[in-house]
Amino acid sequence: MLPWKFDLQLFATLNVMKKVDVDLSVPEKWELKIRLDAARKAFWNKFEGAEGSNMPIIIKNDFTKEPGDVIHIDTVSQILNEGVTGETTLAGSETKFSLGQFDLTVDWLRNAIAYTKKADKESFLNVAMTISELLSSWMARQLDSDMFNRLIVTDAPDVIYANNKTSEESLVTTDTFQTAELDALKLALIRKGAIPIRTIQDNKQERPVFGVVISEVDEYYLKQDANWIKRNSEAATQGTDNPMFTGALGMWNGVLVYTHSGISGLQGTPLRPEGSIYGAHTALATIITVGANDGNNYTKFFTPTGTISIMSSGGLKEFVSYTGKNFYSFTGCTRGATYGGSTGDGARAYTGGELVTQSNYLSIQLAFGAEIAARGWGQYPKEIRQVEDYGFENGLGIEAVF
Repeated sequence: MLPWKFDLQLFATLNVMKKVDVDLSVPEKWELKIRLDAARKAFWNKFEGAEGSNMPIIIKNDFTKEPGDVIHIDTVSQILNEGVTGETTLAGSETKFSLGQFDLTVDWLRNAIAYTKKADKESFLNVAMTISELLSSWMARQLDSDMFNRLIVTDAPDVIYANNKTSEESLVTTDTFQTAELDALKLALIRKGAIPIRTIQDNKQERPVFGVVISEVDEYYLKQDANWIKRNSEAATQGTDNPMFTGALGMWNGVLVYTHSGISGLQGTPLRPEGSIYGAHTALATIITVGANDGNNYTKFFTPTGTISIMSSGGLKEFVSYTGKNFYSFTGCTRGATYGGSTGDGARAYTGGELVTQSNYLSIQLAFGAEIAARGWGQYPKEIRQVEDYGFENGLGIEAVF
């Protein structure tokens, strides 16, 4: 019987982190902090409003929904008939009340961070707070990327080009974003019948106000435009009492300008795809790598096929066409390709770190009015976790129905 007794004593000395210990170590309202932090960091969050709010993004939450269910968002058509005058009978000439509807299908949105650590309560608390910050940044990026992808790629809006050019290939490096492009975008919105995000009074006349979001590189060029500098220095306080104007770079001719430059230093955005060469490449390489094969999506913002531009030391530039991509590289590459009638400086060898952009440093500006999109939540983020190997291996994350 002694060996059996010895085994019981040995097993009793194991220090196991129990589920209740994890429960007590996660800060109270941990997932609420993640949601609020994500909303604060996300670009499009400040443009959200309920049905009828006339905001750019219509938000509706229906917490009775499960993944795969549909959320219905109602819209009302404008009055377009002429009405009647004088003693003309109105009966039979009324505008029919017409409802439209957006149908959104919600699905799971989940992520977690796993770590291996001696799991005492104090260390777990510190790790939980660090994970909270990382997950909120991830969720903000996910929300913004989904919205930009919907607006720019899925719905394929009408496209105009800088300096009245007629195609992407005709753009050159001097076709930078200036106040003339803001005027062109505003005209395009008006011609399309876009709903203004608000109106302002100007000498007893109402003027529509629209929005445009630009990249940080376009902001750099716009700030060098003498017309922009003069106008905004003269009207620096215009509209600052309106919450919609908070965070805007400035306003030009009824167009509010906002900058989206990504979150937490992530390279590239949907408005300006960007990356860096990863490792050494010969001038004959048919695969261009921009990241390690570690599961991170380094090519996320680049088009599925197309042309990239690589800037090497000394300002030399190479165009590379590609027929496919994965998370970390471009495949089917043709080196020293032609783009916009130029072959650049030809195929070159790379040591790593060289800047990679879409086409000829291409960037996109997105002009918008009210009610451009809708989104909804079926379940706000809530905590999920996993404990393995007697508490030594831990995973902490969030899940939502979005």
